[in-house]
Amino acid sequence: MTMTPAFSSLAKDAPTGRTGRVRGERRMRGRRRRLVIAAALAAVVSGGYLFGGFVRFAQEVAELSTPARVERADGIVVLTGGAMRLDQAIGLLKEGRAERLLISGVNPETGIAALSRLTGTDRALFDCCVDLDYDALNTIGNAEMTGRWARSRGFDELILVTSDYHMPRTLMTFDRFAHVPVIRPYPVARADLWTGHSVPSGLGLKVLVTEYAKLLAARVRLLVSDEPPEASITADVRRAATPS
Repeated sequence: MTMTPAFSSLAKDAPTGRTGRVRGERRMRGRRRRLVIAAALAAVVSGGYLFGGFVRFAQEVAELSTPARVERADGIVVLTGGAMRLDQAIGLLKEGRAERLLISGVNPETGIAALSRLTGTDRALFDCCVDLDYDALNTIGNAEMTGRWARSRGFDELILVTSDYHMPRTLMTFDRFAHVPVIRPYPVARADLWTGHSVPSGLGLKVLVTEYAKLLAARVRLLVSDEPPEASITADVRRAATPS
């Protein structure tokens, strides 16, 4: 039996069409496998980089210690967030390590009388030598308000008091936004965040992970933006930037 030309052409093309589809599907599966492998490798590399960075960060914080003695400066700035920070800063002021103290990021509902009672400090010291910043909403705001305060007072050297785990991010931010010639870090360590041999406790590990995430976010923000967020401070500049 002789095939007609049309039927003969269809018979020849059919296997070729199926083979083409099979080859195409194989190529698609191969590309998918390569993408999955590449994504897995990227995840492993990124995870290793983040974990290594966290280990380095934790070691850096563990090595920070409150100095036994600090050189005298023009002023002291303490960032709110813990009673220990404030107590240390008040202690430095009482020792005569600087002539004035700025408490940055104070709750608007907290006044001088409450701070005096909280720290067991004579109200007269607050009236003569302490300025309160109610405007800073975050670390960038702390840096900006500190810079304004230092310029208004003519201060070139400051002692910076904050928690040890907060110090790396604070110094990075102050370097960008405070514009104070000399800043001497005064880290304050919380005993409940560490066990023996500089090993973080359960609470300490949680705090370090949270702060490391904030540090990474701050690095990204500083890389992609030349200007601080408008929300870092409010429109008003109150007592912190105005000499009394």
